[in-house]
Amino acid sequence: MIKRASFMIMTAFLLSVVFLPSPVQASKSPVGFEAGQYAGDFVKEQESGRVWYISAINSRRYQVSEGDEHVFEILKEQAKIEPWHRIITAPAVGSEDKPKIKIGVKGLVYDDHAPDLLWHIQKRAYLRQALRTAQDVFDYAQGAMVVGEKELYEYPIGYALYDYSVPEPKKDKSPEAPEDKRDLRKYIHVSIKEQRLRAYENGRLVNTFLISSGRWGYYTPRGDFSVLNKVPVVRYQWSYGKDHPDNYDLGNVPYNLRIMPHIYIHYAYWHNNFGRPMSRGCINVNLKDSKWIYRWADENIGVFIE
Repeated sequence: MIKRASFMIMTAFLLSVVFLPSPVQASKSPVGFEAGQYAGDFVKEQESGRVWYISAINSRRYQVSEGDEHVFEILKEQAKIEPWHRIITAPAVGSEDKPKIKIGVKGLVYDDHAPDLLWHIQKRAYLRQALRTAQDVFDYAQGAMVVGEKELYEYPIGYALYDYSVPEPKKDKSPEAPEDKRDLRKYIHVSIKEQRLRAYENGRLVNTFLISSGRWGYYTPRGDFSVLNKVPVVRYQWSYGKDHPDNYDLGNVPYNLRIMPHIYIHYAYWHNNFGRPMSRGCINVNLKDSKWIYRWADENIGVFIE
């Protein structure tokens, strides 16, 4: 009886496999999700001399300036709580100890038993440095690696002492936020007509770039939405039936902001026609801009499409 039941279960499984629709051949995505090569490090901008900490939590950059009395508290918010035995694994800067086995600790951390003492675990050298005051932070950050401005573009500014708003294309002055949106700290505006996305923060335009919305027959919905989820990787695939010409499987795609159950703002590696409708309803963005908007956006911020 047991053998017969086992035979029937196996037969049913094999039949289910045989009659499943043939999967669409997946294409390999050329880029995987990553936090960023500078996340967890202090860096100095080559062109301006500005010093930044790139958060290991959200990959945003926080300016470190001498005399900024708030910098220690701001960086403390970007620190992770780690037990002392994990922090001590990294030898102190200047010691003759060799780094022990790396256990994944990097960036700014502190021990719960000493919450006023920050430690920076260097991402590359895996050494630790104690930071007790804002001046300690500034002095230490002067030895940061020097990088070009272009290399920092993808890391949105989380905190800075200067105006980092951007001008409108072909205009000399950034426009103010629309009257009914000025009370929002952050929001995204998408213009289907212009095929352009604008990111506003505290009433200022902080970034704008071309996108590709839904093409004919697959129009992107207009209306007021919000960022429902930030999803590091999504596999975009759909089948309209066996051998249907519109079936697709685009592989794993990084940097996805879900704004409706099946509509995202996301990276599109399969075309470079940004500024023209190209998608099946989603909002396509190039790699450079998709990294930026993914790291800048917070869940629940408004997304207004018109």
